[in-house]
Amino acid sequence: MLLHFLLLLFACGGNSEADRLLSAADSLSCVNPDSALRLLTSAPFASADRPSGSAAAPAGKALTTSQRMRLELLRARCMNKTFIPVGVDMRTPSDSMLLLVAGYYDRHGSPNEQMEAHYLLGCAYRDMGEAPRAVDCYLDAIAKADTTAADCDFITISCIYSQIAYLYHTQLLLTYEIEAHNKAIHYNYIVGDTLGAIYEKKMIAGAYILANQNDLAEQILDEVVQQYSESGQEQAAIQSSTMLMHLYINNPQRQNKLKRLIDIYEENCCLFDGNNELPPSKRLFYYYKGKYFENAGLLDTAENCYRKLHRAKISFVSSDPMYSGLLSVFQRKHQADSIAKYAELYCAVNDSSISIKDRELTARLAASYNYSRYQKEALDNAKTANQRLYMVVIMLSISLIVFIVAAFLWRLYKNKQKTLEQIEREYAEARKNYDRTTLQMKEMDTKHKKIIEAVKKENAESHNIIAMLNTQHETEREQLAQTLQSYKEKAELLERQLKITQYRKVSAPFLSLGIVKRIKLYAEDSHQVLNDNDLHTLTDAVKDHFPDLIADLNSAPSITPLAKNVCLLTLLNLKPGEIVALLGISSSQVSNLRKDINAALFNENTTRTLYQNLTKRYKILYS
Repeated sequence: MLLHFLLLLFACGGNSEADRLLSAADSLSCVNPDSALRLLTSAPFASADRPSGSAAAPAGKALTTSQRMRLELLRARCMNKTFIPVGVDMRTPSDSMLLLVAGYYDRHGSPNEQMEAHYLLGCAYRDMGEAPRAVDCYLDAIAKADTTAADCDFITISCIYSQIAYLYHTQLLLTYEIEAHNKAIHYNYIVGDTLGAIYEKKMIAGAYILANQNDLAEQILDEVVQQYSESGQEQAAIQSSTMLMHLYINNPQRQNKLKRLIDIYEENCCLFDGNNELPPSKRLFYYYKGKYFENAGLLDTAENCYRKLHRAKISFVSSDPMYSGLLSVFQRKHQADSIAKYAELYCAVNDSSISIKDRELTARLAASYNYSRYQKEALDNAKTANQRLYMVVIMLSISLIVFIVAAFLWRLYKNKQKTLEQIEREYAEARKNYDRTTLQMKEMDTKHKKIIEAVKKENAESHNIIAMLNTQHETEREQLAQTLQSYKEKAELLERQLKITQYRKVSAPFLSLGIVKRIKLYAEDSHQVLNDNDLHTLTDAVKDHFPDLIADLNSAPSITPLAKNVCLLTLLNLKPGEIVALLGISSSQVSNLRKDINAALFNENTTRTLYQNLTKRYKILYS
C-alpha cells in the first residue's frame, strides 16, 4: 500500500517529485531493497529514457542527467542487495549504463558516490563472469574513497574487500583472498560490525583449509566460535563448529574434541526439525558424526550416519562423502559384495565430481582468458590511439615547418627589394638621431643629478617613517598578544565548564537511580552490608549507563568479581572505609583490589588516581 501511495503521489508532479521519489527509494534501499526496487521500476519516468520535450515524454516529467544517473545508481544498488544480477534488468543489459554512471559521478559526485558507482560497476562485471574486470573496478572504488573524511562510507569499503576476497577465492588465489579478508575485518571493526568481522575470520579459516594449513585454520576457528558465543550468537557458533569437525575427523588426537562438538551441535542447533533431522543442505554433519563412530570402531552406528546423507535428487558432489564413508565401513567389515557395490558407486560419483571440478577449472581458465583478452583489447586500443596521436603530431609538424619556410622565403624576398632604400634612409636617420641623442644625453645628465638629490632626501624621510611604524607595530603586537592570551584563558575556562556540564548531563540519570541512592544511605550506616541482589542491581545499572566500563572489566582477566564490586563502589565516590563496611572485607583487601583495578584498566600501579581515571574515561561527575 505504501508503494502504491508513493507512486500515485509522485505521478502528479515534475522533477521535484522525482527527487522526492528518489530520496524515498534511497532511504528504503538500506532497510527494504525489494520495495525500493519496485518503487524505482514502477515509477512513471523509469519506463524509458525519453528526452525532454519529445512527443512521448509528458511535459514536466523528463529527468535531468543527475536524476537519471541517481536513478540508475539506486536501481543497481537495490539489485545487488536483492541478489539480482546487476545490469540484467537495466536500460542497457550490460556494463554500458553503469560505465556512464561511474563516469558521471567521477566528474560530479562526492567520494562516497564515486566509490559506490565503481563498486556497482564491479558487481556487474562479477555477475557477467568477468572476475578480473570486477577486481579492477573494486580497487578503483577503494581508490575513490576519502578515508580521512568524517562521512567516509567504511561499510561499503568493507563490503568491497569482502567481494574482492570472494573473487580471489573463485580463482584459488588464497594469499590474496586472506589479505582482502583481513582488510574487510579492519573496516568492519571501524564501523563496529563485530559479527561481520567474525564472519570474515571464518572465511580466512576456509582459505587456510584449502591451503592445507590446518593448524592456522583450527586456531582461527576456535577464535571464531568463542567470539560468536561472546556476542550472543550461539547458533552461529554452533554452525561454525562444523568446520572444526572437518579438521578433526582425520586427527586421532582430536577425537574427544570432535565428540564434544557433535554433542553440542545435536543438543543446541536449531536446524533440526520435529523428527530430529537436518535439512538437506546441512546433512554433511552426519558424515562428520559417522567418521567419529567409524574411528571409534562403532561401524553400524557409522553406517547409519552415512546413510542419513542421502536425500532426493542428491548431487554427485554431495553423494561423494556418503559413498566414501559407506565404502570405508564395509571395507572394515570385510563384506566383499558391499565393498564391490559401493566401490563402483564411489568411483562413479567421484568421476562425476572430478568432471564438475574440471568444468569449474575450465571456467576459471575462461575467466583468465577473458582477462588476457581484456588486456589485449586495452593494449590494442592504446596502440591505435598512440598511432593516431603520432600521425597528428607528424602532420602538425610538417605543416608548421612548411609555414615557417614559406614565411622565411617571403620575408627574405621583401628584404632584398628594400635593402638599398633602407640603407640610405637609415643612414640619414642615424645621423639625425646621433645629433638629437647627444643633446638628450646632456639634458638627461642634468635631470639625473636632480633626481639623485631628491631620492636621497626621500630615503632619509622613509627611514624615519619606518622606524616610527616599527615602534607602533611592536606596541600593537604586544597588545594583540595580551588579548590572545586573555581569549585563550577564557576558552580553556569555557572548555572545562563545558566538559563538567557534559559529565553532569551523562551522570545525572545514573545518580538519580534508586540503587545508587540506597547504597549511599548504606554507606552512611557503617553497620550495613550489601547483599548479592544489591550488587547485581548496581552492576545492571552501571551496564545500562556505562557499558564501556562493564565491557572493560569483563575483558580484563586479572579483575575478580570482588574487584569488580570494589570498582563499582569506587565509581560512586565512596571512601575506602565505606567500601570496607559495605562489602565486609579488610582495608588491605580494598587497597590491593583498587590498585589491581587501576593497573588493569589504566596501567597505573597506585590507588590514588583510580577514581579520577574512572570519572575521566567514563564521564561521570559528582557535584
